[in-house]
Amino acid sequence: MSTLPILPPHLDEAYLQQLAAGLSAQQLVWLSGYFYGQATSGGAAVAAVAPAPAVAAAPAEKLTILYGSHTGNGKKVAQQAAEAAKRRGLTAEVRDMNNYPARQLAQEQNLLVIVSTHGEGEPPISAEELHQFISGSRAPKLPKLRFAVLALGDTSYLHYCQTGKDFDQRLAELGGTRLFDRVDTDVDYQAVANQWIEAALEKIAGAIAKAAEFGGTAAASVASVVSAAPSAHSLIHQSANPPIHSFTRENPWPARVLESIQLNGRGSNKETYHIELDLAGSGLRFAPGDALAVRPRNHDPLVEEVLRAARLSDSTSVQLGAERLPLAAALASRRELTVLTRDVLERYAALAPHAELHGLLADTTRLQPYLYGRDVADLLTDFPTDQLTAQLLTDTLRPLPSRAYSIASSLLAHPDEVHLTVGAVRYEAHGRRKHGVCSSFLADRVAVGDEARVFVEHNEYFKLPQKPGTDIIMIGVGTGIAPFRAFVEERVELGATGRNWLLFGNPHFTTDFLYQAEWQQHLKRGGLARLDVAFSRDQAEKVYVQDRLLENSREVFGWLENGAQFYVCGDKTRLGGAVQTALAQVVQQEAGVSAEDATAYVKNLRKQRRYLEDVY
Repeated sequence: MSTLPILPPHLDEAYLQQLAAGLSAQQLVWLSGYFYGQATSGGAAVAAVAPAPAVAAAPAEKLTILYGSHTGNGKKVAQQAAEAAKRRGLTAEVRDMNNYPARQLAQEQNLLVIVSTHGEGEPPISAEELHQFISGSRAPKLPKLRFAVLALGDTSYLHYCQTGKDFDQRLAELGGTRLFDRVDTDVDYQAVANQWIEAALEKIAGAIAKAAEFGGTAAASVASVVSAAPSAHSLIHQSANPPIHSFTRENPWPARVLESIQLNGRGSNKETYHIELDLAGSGLRFAPGDALAVRPRNHDPLVEEVLRAARLSDSTSVQLGAERLPLAAALASRRELTVLTRDVLERYAALAPHAELHGLLADTTRLQPYLYGRDVADLLTDFPTDQLTAQLLTDTLRPLPSRAYSIASSLLAHPDEVHLTVGAVRYEAHGRRKHGVCSSFLADRVAVGDEARVFVEHNEYFKLPQKPGTDIIMIGVGTGIAPFRAFVEERVELGATGRNWLLFGNPHFTTDFLYQAEWQQHLKRGGLARLDVAFSRDQAEKVYVQDRLLENSREVFGWLENGAQFYVCGDKTRLGGAVQTALAQVVQQEAGVSAEDATAYVKNLRKQRRYLEDVY
């Protein structure tokens, strides 16, 4: 003889009647079907339970996830957001700003924007047109739009996350409703991005449910929202515990140094090192164009200078998350000391009541010159305070980020190895000798047999052509030669039929022709179809790679018209703009078009992703 199930005390009949009060017959039927589906599926996701036929299902509101990415991080976050939305039963569409029709913005109702900032406040190439459109007079009013913005950036830049700030401000000015305040991320963005995704989806699901009556579309939406989905806590927990072979920023691979060779000849004013690292057993994989990130340590003498300037003991312990460490150890491995950023100055200014420091923060024309070339020891010396404790210092400073280097090798040519081309950064500034934290770590403090903690950063937008018959033109200056060594090695191993043309620049032929013997062998054996060099200091009048482009304008334009892809790698300030200008001059001269049309031609190459940059 069967018996009725006993309800928990808080779910008595009176309570259920109270919950059901005011519901229509159709809504009660839907709930009946919903709970029956839950019981018979053993607690399966609600999205798998079909609503009762009495309720007419209308299309759910669409969620658009729009990303503008420079290296692919924004795309990765957008795809993670789409997967999380799918688990909730929400219909989500991921769109690249590069291919997004700007006027479609007026049709959007629920929009997540994920956008990076390139350099000092500039949008990435993929976001340029949409950024310009929403900033202009043709941008539509957006009274029905609900949106949230995740800005990817790097606090070492003065105009940190500026593109995300622009999108957030302009969408609100056009009438859109923020789901919550914009979230800005630093280079360690993943945990924050996970939290943002969960918070955004909660808000959107709630807004959709609130906008409609309980029934029809709203019932389907609410049912999908109730479905089992990981919480922000569980997502972060998963990211903090990667699979054994998933080496990340939080869980780097200890790569043994196999080789370290200085590439410059005697008498050069540059120090460039070829470094080979062992990946055997790591499971790490990469493609030409990707980067290897290295977790460095600060130089001990700099740590000592910071401690002296702060007037703190090295053995005083500080709390870092769940760990407690001596201050010296925390400064050496966990805090950025070689670079000053605006956010550090802002936090320090709250402790140090110096009028001059507050004046710097209020005047960006003075702030940038102050930040340039100064480190934490300079800040503590310039603006001393008696309010500083070991814990306050630790909390004020920025976490020590990894440094990424373009990979200079192909896995096909060097299985289980990764090669880097590292320029050691050393300079005098403000009365002290300074060193780049990671370049000096690799050049001076990691010997053959030692280990460096590394992980791969994929760069989706600096890749070889999918078709092996496509020609490529490569412009590299200094250590910007690194990815092109990987490109040519890969193409040789694959037997690609496309031609490879390298244009390389550095100060002197005799001391700075990086990988000279390798390039000459590639040229001899057909790995390179052309090699042009520009050694700027070897003659009275300086010659640069952009000059070589102009000298070979007919061939350059011919290759482009034949479908070649064009790559640039090197210093953004001195190389990026100069090469774009020179290429526009090549097009103007060879195509016989106006300067405006030539500029548009180059811009179109960038939009088609046939003009690709890895500039820093």
